[in-house]
Amino acid sequence: MKNSFKAALAAFTLVFALSNSAFATTWFPKEFTCPIDGQKNTFNVVGSYGSYIYSWPSKYQWLFWPRTDSNTFYLCKKCHLATYMWDFDEIPKDKIPALKAILADVKVSKKFDKYNEIPVLERLAIMEKVYTVLDTDDDWWNEFYRMQGYHYHEKGDEDKAAAARRKALALTEKQLKDEKDQTPKKLLYYISGAMKHFLKDDNGALEDFQKALSTKYVSKGESDEEQKNAETGLNERLNDYIKQIKSDKKPRDSEQ
Repeated sequence: MKNSFKAALAAFTLVFALSNSAFATTWFPKEFTCPIDGQKNTFNVVGSYGSYIYSWPSKYQWLFWPRTDSNTFYLCKKCHLATYMWDFDEIPKDKIPALKAILADVKVSKKFDKYNEIPVLERLAIMEKVYTVLDTDDDWWNEFYRMQGYHYHEKGDEDKAAAARRKALALTEKQLKDEKDQTPKKLLYYISGAMKHFLKDDNGALEDFQKALSTKYVSKGESDEEQKNAETGLNERLNDYIKQIKSDKKPRDSEQ
């Protein structure tokens, strides 16, 4: 399944200076056929967006649109397969039997025609079951729990938001200890600090951000120029985060 760490970092490097979050994104309906049961579903697909999405406040959780948008999480109205929009057509055929077994016990809160009539948190709960069958790694789950925490907060459930963020933090700490993990350590320190900040541990967050500033960005498969740009972008991001934490209005006070 897709990983957005590098893509988001590259985009963020280009748009760090942007601060206006008033720009709009657009969606339009499209028909999809469920790979599990052949059911026809109408889902929303992206119509337009701009690089301004990387300047929105969710950047402080290293979380970017469209993961912050309810439209992103598809749900079949027959078998209740729930996935990211970009995965719905990409389900491996050899995974279908296991998915059918998992979905057999899944129920939703009401009958629906439009998938986003079902609350986003309900769809995410089904997704959590679905992706245990698919090929996901610690990076994937790290982002999933950060995203889940974001949506729990949006719905006013701070206890569950904190629980999801603690899961993300635990995975980040695991990745930091794993020398074989391919995610740049500098980025992991940033994510660790971000989760600590949103869990109200500002001292721990600041310690992680200082570690990140002193850690070189290294990523196999990226050119020297790409790594240099990523280093510059993350350092700007880290310095901004430190400044914001020390201010009266902290990033966790302006979640979006």
